[in-house]
Amino acid sequence: MPTIDNLDFASSVSYATRITLIEQINAQLRMQEASSIPAQLQKVDNYPRLTEFDLLLGVAHRSVPWAYFYPPPAFRDLRRNPFAFFRVGPSFGSLENQEKDEALLEQISCKTPQDEAEKTIIRSCLKQMSSINSMINYIIGRVGQFLQG
Repeated sequence: MPTIDNLDFASSVSYATRITLIEQINAQLRMQEASSIPAQLQKVDNYPRLTEFDLLLGVAHRSVPWAYFYPPPAFRDLRRNPFAFFRVGPSFGSLENQEKDEALLEQISCKTPQDEAEKTIIRSCLKQMSSINSMINYIIGRVGQFLQG
């Protein structure tokens, strides 16, 4: 069985060549600088772009917006996960306060059909918020199960 001290000179040359290739790849990929990359990168552009492969094949660029409105001014500065909170609107107060607001909404009497329509819209908005909150709670629970197992 050959050991390191019994190998011929070609093995040493082959080893040196491979080490040189690995060093070149590390230099090209800047592996030494990889530890200086921050944990959270800043995303500069939110719009979809064509890949180099698409550009080479001549794929026609069509600007299709993801939404027909611009994001809020400080949207790109946010760093929070959408599932960091268990509610859609934490600024509405606690769940008890939201229930009190719903009860207060039911007690308000409407004098015009327009007031009744507005009350219906607010009621449906609060109902939709509570269903979204239950979906977020489900997602957070499933993520917790995933992380445990």
